[in-house]
Amino acid sequence: MVAAKIRKSGDTAWVELPAPVVMTPAVNALDSSKSGRDNNTGAMFRDKIAEKQTYTITFPFGLNNTQVAEILQIVMESSFELWCPNPKTGAYNTKSFYSSAATPDIYRIENESLWYYHEFSLEAVEM
Repeated sequence: MVAAKIRKSGDTAWVELPAPVVMTPAVNALDSSKSGRDNNTGAMFRDKIAEKQTYTITFPFGLNNTQVAEILQIVMESSFELWCPNPKTGAYNTKSFYSSAATPDIYRIENESLWYYHEFSLEAVEM
């Protein structure tokens, strides 16, 4: 089974993310500056303006330099599409994301054209 796929925004071809992959989702509510507490009653009030999802995507030991390069060339663009499980809907969905951080941890260098990563993780933030 394919756990998740990515593609550059506007492309039609998907790249399947290598398995195994660990995806840690988070659902974040964005409130306006009008949200807060009523000084007279102490009651909280909320003006929710949006809800965004983020994922920490981690690949365990074993990816090589060409696999990581293919993923980074997509996710470090201005935006990319991610097809993955959505914890809020309980189904797979496609959404646009950007990545501001990727951490490839080089483990073993075989030669100048082949090396392996101990772990590789990236952050995907919904647009």
